[in-house]
Amino acid sequence: MNINIFFEFLRFSLDKEKTWNKKISENEWNEIYQMSYRQALVGVVYGGVKKLSKEFAPPFALALQWAAQAEKIRGMNIIFNSEAKRLTEIFSMENRKNVILKGQANARFYPDKFSRQPGDIDIYIEGGKESVVELIGKLGMLPKDLPESALEAYHHVHLPENENGISVEVHFRPSSGFFNSFYNNRLQEVLEENLKDLELTSDGFYSPSMRFAFLMQLAHLQRHFFMEGVGLRQITDYYFLLKNSTKEDREYVKGLLKRLNMHRFAEALMWILKQIFSLDEEFMICPSDENLGKKVMNDIIQGGNFGWYNRKKDDPWGKFFYNRKRNFKLLGINPWEILPNEMKYWKAFLKNMPKRIRYKTLSLETIKKDEEN
Repeated sequence: MNINIFFEFLRFSLDKEKTWNKKISENEWNEIYQMSYRQALVGVVYGGVKKLSKEFAPPFALALQWAAQAEKIRGMNIIFNSEAKRLTEIFSMENRKNVILKGQANARFYPDKFSRQPGDIDIYIEGGKESVVELIGKLGMLPKDLPESALEAYHHVHLPENENGISVEVHFRPSSGFFNSFYNNRLQEVLEENLKDLELTSDGFYSPSMRFAFLMQLAHLQRHFFMEGVGLRQITDYYFLLKNSTKEDREYVKGLLKRLNMHRFAEALMWILKQIFSLDEEFMICPSDENLGKKVMNDIIQGGNFGWYNRKKDDPWGKFFYNRKRNFKLLGINPWEILPNEMKYWKAFLKNMPKRIRYKTLSLETIKKDEEN
């Protein structure tokens, strides 16, 4: 598809002042919807569809399908906000500082806060891993048959879906951080420092400071990009963070980018935001880099939300070679993240080699299913 048409319509959807007077063919409408779906932006882009006059509207059947999806997203946001408020009240009653990260905290900055497609709820609880795990166990949030592996994550405990189908990640560290331990230690310290000023939102949950959100989400974007990919939903989140920030906040983050080894990825991100949203330079946290930006942009467009469409899930060998090739291509963006990531992968690969040989398969998912049966 002509991706520029999609970007133009996305800008129109997010700007109440913009008007639209271009005819879009049925085929182009289908492509815009498919791209919105792949990038988890169905509700956001539908905001633009609602503004159109009959003359420029998409085909009726597609508009009906789109409206149904957008309404579903709206309902999900209401449920997610309610759950975020409930969790906030539970942990506050235990005298634990807590804050909602990313998702619902970001949605507040959108023109329509119910249009952002939610994924799960991330909530940070102070106290450290041992204390937080003990607390959520005491509160009955951990099932008795929870496997030990569920408590091995570096930064959070992933709770089972509740009756509304909502997954919750309880963070005992502010961020999943970096693969490089040296820079990761610096990041965690800076994030901890910026968790002091929390805001109680009108939806009943706490949101972090803008400085924390800038750094934590940039690190989140970088890590996920190097692991599997990121989508335009996360890029749009960062755009709204920038647009709602102060010059002092942006200068603070700018001064930390090289110290935290995020400057090259940030330069790529600024170029992308300029291309998609026409972001003014005054809102940028660093200069933009076209070459790096194009590499990241191509990966985002091809991979969709969190790189889902690039993962080749049903083909272990295809996934293996794709990931190795992808990491090699991205090495120039940040070798201090790519190399530790690859080392981590090969360490785990060799550790599980005896199992792979025994089951004669490359896929750990196949081994897991066989062991469960």
